[in-house]
Amino acid sequence: MSLAAVGTAIGSYTESIEFVSESLQKRLTILQTAGIRGTRSHPAERTRDGTYTVGGALRFHATPALLDLLLPRILGAPESSDLFALAETLPEFDVLLDRVAKRFVYGGCKVARAQFLGRAGGLLEIQLDLLGKTEANSATAFPAIAPPSDPPYVFQDGTLTLSGTSRKVIEFSLTIDNAVVPRFTNSQAATDLSPTDRVVTLACRTPYTSDEIDLYGQNVGGAGAASLAFVNGGYSTTFAIPKLQFPDTSPTVGGKGEITLQLNGRARKSGSTAELAVTHDSTP
Repeated sequence: MSLAAVGTAIGSYTESIEFVSESLQKRLTILQTAGIRGTRSHPAERTRDGTYTVGGALRFHATPALLDLLLPRILGAPESSDLFALAETLPEFDVLLDRVAKRFVYGGCKVARAQFLGRAGGLLEIQLDLLGKTEANSATAFPAIAPPSDPPYVFQDGTLTLSGTSRKVIEFSLTIDNAVVPRFTNSQAATDLSPTDRVVTLACRTPYTSDEIDLYGQNVGGAGAASLAFVNGGYSTTFAIPKLQFPDTSPTVGGKGEITLQLNGRARKSGSTAELAVTHDSTP
């Protein structure tokens, strides 16, 4: 897999990307008349190709070099001295996939939703849900791109800070939903992909002990800053949220195991500070 600017020729792709799985697809509709016709049969002569959508998910293990490539496409703004900020617009890009028999290019894609996922004992994962405009396939060979060699982030590289205190966490999910909506005009393919909203959420599960009781009750009045930081040697990535609101969700006893606290927070803008900013250093 490789990503590039819209319209890049297959032989000119240079971004080296290792992926876990992908489900990008073109999905075409077939239209038919549905009137009263004196029979229950559906004649093929009364059908036409309708519009088609392009979309699907890409799943990766997060590495510093990969984050350099993905963060501007997720958040919207280009890197500025290791800072990746939110923007009102999202860049379009093409996705090149080698499916052995042929190469597929998905054109004009945008990140509809991005999730950063972590669980104790595992790797940091990224899932991108994409929407695109077009699909093309080709017999042209995939370009000779060296595979990535930087190390992945693991769960224990991470530190979650809530209300000024580093917290023990069992699992988490940080989601940026760009609410991208395709627009169809007089064309088979989508003619525009519009980000109509942005919802940033952080869900995590922690132990429920005396160290975590202050996390319960952080609604509108108790919301504070939060950060999720990953460090491996010289590599570092920090997701910073100025205000994170956790609506009350009581801990429960589900059996003989440990009691945990499930927190489902919504990131908010605070004054002139956007709801999320990422500081990322991909230099070892």
